[in-house]
Amino acid sequence: MTPDEPLQYSILGTCVTRDAADVGRAPLPKPVHYFSRTRIQSLVSPPSPLDPDDVKLKSPFQRRVIIEDHDKSAARTLATLDHPLVVDLGDERSPLVRTRTGGLVTATLHFNQLGLGDRPDVTPVPEDWELRDDGPFAEACHYFASRFVPNHPVVLHAGYWATHDADGKPVEKIKMAQRYNAWLYRAYEIFGKALGPRIRYVVPPEELRVPDPQHRWGEEPFHFPVEYYDELSRQIREVLQPAAA
Repeated sequence: MTPDEPLQYSILGTCVTRDAADVGRAPLPKPVHYFSRTRIQSLVSPPSPLDPDDVKLKSPFQRRVIIEDHDKSAARTLATLDHPLVVDLGDERSPLVRTRTGGLVTATLHFNQLGLGDRPDVTPVPEDWELRDDGPFAEACHYFASRFVPNHPVVLHAGYWATHDADGKPVEKIKMAQRYNAWLYRAYEIFGKALGPRIRYVVPPEELRVPDPQHRWGEEPFHFPVEYYDELSRQIREVLQPAAA
């Protein structure tokens, strides 16, 4: 690949990262693969068989991510990438559950709406948010780094929730945002340490991290104005273009 060729990358993360390829004045090219609504511990665990007919959702995207999270297709694909990967940990906010096979899956909103979490063989995961250096999340990050990340740069989009709006007023979910940001800060530290020299960081400035009342997905502490995505796509290009040279 030369600097003049289209930028190739895949995403493991949330719509915040994906929207860098869809929103703004100079969006990125579309990612080759986009995996979402999964957690690192889920991704590296054994598959959990699920009948696709049980995932009765109108949204093809919401249906796809639940099926992929169960069969771990992201792990199989990531292990074969011939281009960089962009990661954010925004989906780590969803709880983990264990299935009858011993595999972990991500209990997203739509997962629970379907009643998949009510199955008798599905149980909560102890230490779900444990962030010890030798804890389950750290172990999963090291396993992820050793098995599912080819020898290409990994861009870590260190995304956080907004705590204040554009006028400086606290967001409605301020306590949740502060708690989750504190967890994310430590989680990004652990993930980056596991990846070592392959990691590249992109961090849009805090002043751009404000809720956008006009956002197409609705106003949330993690739905930002167009300027955020402009800066995110600029930073991703900046760290990936040397790898394309």
